Amino acid sequence: MPSGRAAGTPLGDGGISPKHGMDTNGPTAVVSSVASWDHSAAINGVNLNMKFVPAMLKKPADRQKLIDLIRAYFVMGGMHIQFNILSGETLRAAQREPEKYRGLVVRVAGYSAFFVELDREIQDEIISRTVQEL
Repeated sequence: MPSGRAAGTPLGDGGISPKHGMDTNGPTAVVSSVASWDHSAAINGVNLNMKFVPAMLKKPADRQKLIDLIRAYFVMGGMHIQFNILSGETLRAAQREPEKYRGLVVRVAGYSAFFVELDREIQDEIISRTVQEL
């Protein structure tokens, strides 16, 4: 495609999430863009996936920013938002040593799954998702 996407690679991670690497202006821009169209046209709803690292949500003020982001998304007309709050390091460690991470659950695309039970291609796709900063 003109964007540089090679044949056979995912367009995005399901639903209405931006293609990896295209969401470069932060989480507020993502939710504003995604909420800009009429979600009522999607009978079963549409999911927006976002990824944050746990360190970004340690302080109460940072957690409040996430709460505010979620509320703003719904006020603007968004319908469904879900998060993976994991570091790439944790996910790569789970690939190397799956026996130590059997209970690690991730959001995939409208559903949750045990990370170590997913195909390697889907694991890599989840790892490649843009990490947002609040």
